[in-house]
Amino acid sequence: MDIDLARTFLDIMRSGSFIATAERLHITQTAVTARIHNLENQLSCRLFVRNRGGARLTPDGERFVTYASHLVQTWEAARRDLPLPRGSAELLTLGAEMSLCNPLMLAWVQRLHQVMPAHAVRSVVSSGDQLQQQLDLGVLDAALVHQPEYWPNLQVEQLLEEKLIQVVQTHHPEPYMYVDWGPTFRQLHDNALPEHSRTTLSFDLGPLALQYLLACGGRGYFRTRVVQRYLDEGILKRVELAPEFSYPIYLVYPRAADNPALRSALQLVRELALDDFDWSRGAYEI
Repeated sequence: MDIDLARTFLDIMRSGSFIATAERLHITQTAVTARIHNLENQLSCRLFVRNRGGARLTPDGERFVTYASHLVQTWEAARRDLPLPRGSAELLTLGAEMSLCNPLMLAWVQRLHQVMPAHAVRSVVSSGDQLQQQLDLGVLDAALVHQPEYWPNLQVEQLLEEKLIQVVQTHHPEPYMYVDWGPTFRQLHDNALPEHSRTTLSFDLGPLALQYLLACGGRGYFRTRVVQRYLDEGILKRVELAPEFSYPIYLVYPRAADNPALRSALQLVRELALDDFDWSRGAYEI
């Protein structure tokens, strides 16, 4: 069976829409429909019922979800692992969001290379949504994210507690800049600070926003670990009585993970989470 058929089936299952899947896969809606018809003909059963609201699984479709997931995961794992780099016993593929790749992801890869030198390590930096999809497909072994989704086959473990606090540059306190820390923050922020729901200056990448704040001035919301050094040095000040928002760091990995190398890698990052990193320097230099 063409593995793209299974991928398309799973994407429709998640999105609930042939149209949304066509947009996400960058193919036409006709191509999506043809793939599902092909799959249904091979399986001799109907997988979806389509209506104005989208598409929902039939009972046979619900039963096929597990098989499709295993097909895609097995294929992606084979593509990822074969061939192994010369002299390597095994490959670990780890992911992180941009704001977590330095220092935490960098320290994780460094420690893995020291402790497990016989294992090849591949690091991936992407958005939280893309990392989670790659975990579900079996392309990634583990990932560091801020706002995970809770899927049946993935384990979500809080690694570090973090907050978003409002800080201001000491010498140039304006303007207010909006930093987009994701949909949950966006909703909470707009409810608590409706006067700042529309701003003339906004960023969707925290490290870039921090560079602007330090160079040009202003105020906005940033992660406590990242700005602590600048608070200590008096370059930034905490805005009193401003709302604070929770923004923890999570470790996500397959719930059925039984690979000894992966278990060791997960334990290493748990230990690293207790180390005292200079988060401000890492974020600033990304």
